[in-house]
Amino acid sequence: ASRMINSTTHAPINVVGLTQKLVQAPGGSGDEKAAADTALAAMEVLGFDEVTRDSHGSVIGRVGPADAQVALLFDGHLDVVPAIGDWSVDPYGGTIKDGRLFGRGSTDMKGAVAAAICGVAAAAKERSLTKQVIVSASVMEEILEGVALGHILDTYAPEAVVICEPSNLELRIGQRGRLEIVLTFHGKPAHASSPQLGENPIEFAARALRHLDDIVYLDDPMLGKGVLVPVSIVSDPLPSPSMIPILTTINFDRRTVPGETRETVFEQINTQLTKNNIANFSLECYAEPATTYTGLALSPDRDFPSWVLPIAHPAAQAGLRAIAASGLPKNYGAWACCTNGSESAGRRGIPTIGIGPGDLQDAHIIDESIEVSQLTKAVEVYKNLVLDLAG
Repeated sequence: ASRMINSTTHAPINVVGLTQKLVQAPGGSGDEKAAADTALAAMEVLGFDEVTRDSHGSVIGRVGPADAQVALLFDGHLDVVPAIGDWSVDPYGGTIKDGRLFGRGSTDMKGAVAAAICGVAAAAKERSLTKQVIVSASVMEEILEGVALGHILDTYAPEAVVICEPSNLELRIGQRGRLEIVLTFHGKPAHASSPQLGENPIEFAARALRHLDDIVYLDDPMLGKGVLVPVSIVSDPLPSPSMIPILTTINFDRRTVPGETRETVFEQINTQLTKNNIANFSLECYAEPATTYTGLALSPDRDFPSWVLPIAHPAAQAGLRAIAASGLPKNYGAWACCTNGSESAGRRGIPTIGIGPGDLQDAHIIDESIEVSQLTKAVEVYKNLVLDLAG
């Protein structure tokens, strides 16, 4: 069994104070160093058996005997979206008022990272563990779901993964996937006063959008239907005064459900366009490079699979037990958004569940905040889950 954690010689760390410190360490994708430093220091103070930082910049804390199986890996990301708009509080202040902690990342998802760190430490302090438990404070999730977690999973092989994204402390057993699609129409330049001499790719794009609305999507009983949403349209050159452009590109966000892959999605779009006599287009998956704060260059295709775990699976049942033991209702469902579970469950088939404090509707908004009571309750839920599966 692992050594029991004893942090009595250190300044006390609690989930609310740690969440505040993480919020006060702002950083978007590729700029998480301050938050990573904060998470690493907290794990060390709380007495994790091993704390490391990997090449991507993620912080990994381990408790439990080093030669034992990894029972659980709790994952939460440190990067946040920009704090745009007019806030009523300092978006990086961690202000507490009316029972809520305010700040960018409080809900999505620095509060959950703090709760996982504190909950796992509390479990190891209460009882010597017979299996290992990992907490990964990962990076880059807001733009590259699962890529940093995948690097961690190359080292550790957990029996189950817990994604700590906001779920109001209800169980999540699935999520829709996400594809970033680039659809480019190729035209023939001509003077704008003589459009009949050219081929306008903007007109191709407009026709395509009308016909793509007619696609019939798979309807999954847990995740609902797939979705195709245009998020930008750009012509080249831009601006194009007095000239028909040569290219028009539409970027799409495509939410997928089980049974849909990149290949089936591309075939669906190809079929819909060609049968409506739309040609001169190319289709690809977005793969613009990104760089971690450690300087590592990444350029994966933006293809993040969906997943569903049966509610009868032992990991899902353990999640319900941990929730119930904390005095909460055993509600469950699925996320409409995409998470790092795309890597653990969607790509690798590792049993994955989701439990996290906060409401997803509070993510990415002006005056983002989280209930303080949910933070403290999340620590209890995570502690119960560790003791159930690793204690």
